[in-house]
Parts: sequence; C-alpha cells; structure tokens
Amino acid sequence: MAAITLKEIAQLAGVSVSTVSLVLNNRPCRISDSTKDKIRMIAKEHNYRPNAIARSLVMRQSKTLGLIIPDIENLFFSTLAKSLEMNLRKEGYSLIIMNTDEDSEEDYELLNVLVDKGIDGLFIIISNDIYLERQRMIDRLDDLRIPFIMVDRIFDDYECNKVYFNNFEGSYKATRHLIEAGHKQIACLAHTIATKNTLSRLNGYIHAMRSQGLKVQPEQILLGNYKLQSGYDACRQFLETGCTALLVCNDMMALGVIKYLFEQAYKIPEDYSIVSYDNQLASYLFEVSLTSVDQNVNTLGVYAAQLMLKLLDSGECKGEPVKICLEPELIIRKSVKDYNL
Repeated sequence: MAAITLKEIAQLAGVSVSTVSLVLNNRPCRISDSTKDKIRMIAKEHNYRPNAIARSLVMRQSKTLGLIIPDIENLFFSTLAKSLEMNLRKEGYSLIIMNTDEDSEEDYELLNVLVDKGIDGLFIIISNDIYLERQRMIDRLDDLRIPFIMVDRIFDDYECNKVYFNNFEGSYKATRHLIEAGHKQIACLAHTIATKNTLSRLNGYIHAMRSQGLKVQPEQILLGNYKLQSGYDACRQFLETGCTALLVCNDMMALGVIKYLFEQAYKIPEDYSIVSYDNQLASYLFEVSLTSVDQNVNTLGVYAAQLMLKLLDSGECKGEPVKICLEPELIIRKSVKDYNL
C-alpha cells in the first residue's frame, strides 16, 4: 500500500496542505486543538511517515550529523562511534560515520562529502598526518558554517569546541605504577608523529621517570603508528633495550607486542611487564590480564553528543568555544610484575 501523502490527509481532514504540514511538523499556527487532533489521528491511522528530505527543506535542518574517524578497526574509535550514534539517535538525529584510514587527504575529501550532504554538525577526529599540515585543516574548519567539535585528537592552541582526555595524566599514572612496582628500566612505545596525544603521553612518561630520579635513554622511546603490526615490529627493539617494562600508548600496538612476546615464548608479567592505553582489550584477552589506562569512551561520546546538541539548540555556529578535558583512570590488573613482593 502506498504511503499516504500530505495532500490526501488534507482532503480527509477538510483543510489545506499547508495546515497539515504545520501541524505534523509542530510549527506555530492558529489552528484549533480539535483540528490538530483530527489531522494527527488521520496521519496515525494511515501510518503516515514524513519525507525526511522534504522536511529538512522546510525546517532547514537535516537532523543528520557527521563523524569522521581515522581507523574504524581500532576498538577505541568504533566504540566511540557507537556511543555517539546511540546518544544522538535518542534525540532524533542520524549519524553518518566515515573512515579516513589515517589518510590526511581523506579528511578533507570526506569533510566536503559530509557538508555537501547537508549535515547539521560535524564531529571530527583528525588523522595523525594532519599534525604535519595543521594550518591547512584549521583554515578548512574556520570556513565551516555548521557547528563542529574536535574529539580526542585536537590542536591545543586552536580555539574551537573540543572534547578530549588528559593524556599527560594517563601516561604519568601508568609509568608511576610501574615504578612503584620496582621497575627502573621502563620503555615507552608511542607514535612516530608528534601529535598532541603522542607528546602528552610521552611527556607524562618522561616526567614520571625523572621525578623518581630515573634516566630516559633514547633507545627507551620506541615508535609505531598505533596499528598492531607496528607494535609487533617495535617489540623486537624493546627486547634489545634491557628494560623490564613497557608502556604502550594504545591498545592496537599492545596487541602486536603481546603477539610477538608470546611467539618468542615470553610470559607476561613473569618475563616482561606491560601497561597499555585505552582499556578496550579486556574482553578479548584470555591469557593476559592487561593493566591499562582507561579512557572511558562512552563518557567521551556522551559529552561530545551533549555539547553538539547544545550548539544546535543555540543556533550559533561561531559562539564562545567550549573545551572539555576528561580525566583517565588506571585500571590495574595482572600484567605488571611487582618486585616489592
């Protein structure tokens, strides 16, 4: 059965099409309550569903938002996408999720695609390569005529809406935990590109080491790209450092490290202690109970969604920027050997 149209509802109710449109879109109008009830009853009885495209033209609002993420296979980002989508759906918004695969050119291309689709607002998690050409992205974001929020990966000195975690504090807590367990030779596996997150995590690690009188040698800082294979490759270098413990700055690289250690018949924590970052692996690891810095992704999604809804309600695209920095938590499990026992 074909869906009933506004014109057909109008004929059944004995009113104009514009009257039906005003009532069903909850627009202000001088129409009696009895007529409103009659129109709504007819629409309900005939299972009327509004045309989203036509409605967006009338309301000048698509009720659709965009999310650009760098790696949908990364559990952190896929969990964040789910959190955002669920929170926004409750408020009547749809979310278009687009993946750049850490390709900076895709950031610009997908941003244009989403804007052309008429989204009402944008969440963007930039590719790490963007930090090498930050001004180009800043110029593009400045040109936007819709609200946008930088999530997780931000430009520290760029004034815009942003929701992210305190990465310095997270790695500081993780490194202090290793030191307090008696480890003195601790390596850190970070990202090759000097992003905001990378530098904050590295600085937190270095500060924790130096505050306890421990030196950090160049060979103790290992580099990867936040993907599993880079963790696997970096683990070979880690074994040559003489360190007893390793802070890995994201879960995907930690998976690679664990894989390599197991292949070499090493045990965690008996032979080497590992602390990861993101805390997304607990449900998937059976042989390792992994201590990790927890960035509560659901909380990140809630705060980002709430901020976007406030921006949309205000109707201001270029208002006073809101900066939300969330605190991480160290979840202690059993992947660290305690030399004090």
